[in-house]
Amino acid sequence: MGTAPRLAEGIELIGEYQGSGFVQAPYIVRRVDGQVIQLPRLLYLLAASLDGERDHEQLATVLSAEIGKIVQAEQVAFLLEKRLQPVGIVADDSVPGQPGAEQGDGKPKMAVKSDPLLALKFRVGVVPERLVWRIAGLFGPMFWPPVILAALAAFVGLDVAIIAQGGLGQIVPSAVALVYQPALTLLVIGLLLVSAAFHECGHVAACRYGGAKPGVMGFGLYLVWPALYSTVTDSYRLSRVGRLRTDLGGVYFNAVFITGMCAAYLDTGAPWLLVAIVALHIETATQFLPMIRLDGYYILSDLIGVPDLFSRMGPVLASIIPGRPTHPRVQELKPWARRTITLWVLIVVPYLGYWLIGFLLVIPKVLPVVWDRLVYLCRAVAAAAVEGHIAESTLGVVQVILLLIPWVGSLLMLGMMVRRPVRWLLTRSPIARTRAGKV
Repeated sequence: MGTAPRLAEGIELIGEYQGSGFVQAPYIVRRVDGQVIQLPRLLYLLAASLDGERDHEQLATVLSAEIGKIVQAEQVAFLLEKRLQPVGIVADDSVPGQPGAEQGDGKPKMAVKSDPLLALKFRVGVVPERLVWRIAGLFGPMFWPPVILAALAAFVGLDVAIIAQGGLGQIVPSAVALVYQPALTLLVIGLLLVSAAFHECGHVAACRYGGAKPGVMGFGLYLVWPALYSTVTDSYRLSRVGRLRTDLGGVYFNAVFITGMCAAYLDTGAPWLLVAIVALHIETATQFLPMIRLDGYYILSDLIGVPDLFSRMGPVLASIIPGRPTHPRVQELKPWARRTITLWVLIVVPYLGYWLIGFLLVIPKVLPVVWDRLVYLCRAVAAAAVEGHIAESTLGVVQVILLLIPWVGSLLMLGMMVRRPVRWLLTRSPIARTRAGKV
């Protein structure tokens, strides 16, 4: 059993969180698995003092000198065991009272991981970090200020040119024409997928440009629809400007992609390109919504200087109840940040409640329609395949997948929502208590 605690393997002490909306700015630590952890100054100073050579008495002496108050060895032991070790900052076998790196059942101990609300949890990485780093470097020059100004000017100018040529009046006829051209519909869908991948390249490129290290890229199910993602949690080490650049990198690359499509449309006049341009404009605009974890949510979070706004929702709601004291997690915020987050909560809670209730009310009516449509599409795909119509059959398969994905996502979300209540009930059942008594 070690008496000189040390940091866990791969721990990086980043420093003070820049542009903070807290009264006392937190400090940032990054684990080897990429998890970023916020610590108060006292715990950060303690972590910074862990060199594997100082014992509790020596650590207490160092901390006392740093903060100007007397710290006891027993207090150091408590902070190590109850605060730093559970989140994986301290090596398990260097904390007295911790049985090496194993739990009581002999299984390896796992550091606590965050479980943020409405996060992208059903996902798989596709592009490894090493390749992401190269991609980010390739697109880094896109963030030179002269390039940004030129790209945004071209985006606005070409949009205006399309409108001036009567593009708005061609949107509906162009969309209707795609109904009879499945090959072009597939082309539009493919172009939107490429733009989504390019969007994520914008995030990782901005992350590296600012001085942080992007992680893997991949895809998954966000709530009930498919989504691409990029790992840019290391951007917490950046200043507020650097974090906002990372947040806006995706929509900036959307604007660049739209600019290219606008140039192609003005040159060819292809109606399917106009449909793709309009669809991508809409998708880009929705990214600014701060109600769920889209780009707008992270932009608002970094403007305020408070990571993970959803974690503040419960404390804010508890604090606005008349007669209740202000929650500590609300008190630690600066007054302007507190007011801004309270306003955000008062908007988001009814919004999410509206969509949840609406979803539950619509399910009984929509399920039969979806089933009939699935049966029809499966028959149509089979008939098109038999006749050798590749484009029609492929489009039909895509439509079947798009119909199924929201329901698969809904089932996964439902399972995630009921998992904790069911586990809570099972642990408090008479059978569980009887088994616990026997043990």
